[in-house]
Amino acid sequence: MTDKQLRVSKIENGTVIDHVPGGQALNVLAIVGIDGSGGEQVSVGMNVPSDRLARKDVVKIEDRELSPEEVDVLSLIAPRATINIVRE
Repeated sequence: MTDKQLRVSKIENGTVIDHVPGGQALNVLAIVGIDGSGGEQVSVGMNVPSDRLARKDVVKIEDRELSPEEVDVLSLIAPRATINIVRE
């Protein structure tokens, strides 16, 4: 692995929110109600280099799928984000 590569563990089940504008990951967590007190397993990459956005954030939430309402609110701060549901 070179200095410019990042390693983030994959998730078995859950949601990956990618291509979030840099610096917005904490707002994403607030929208989905994650504040660190619930014991959720979350991976966050902030200001990661991106060809598409220059800098982006990535949020992975284990064992959680977003509701349609959460996706609607998320689209306000990250309209070009990609949301992937991971199952097995």
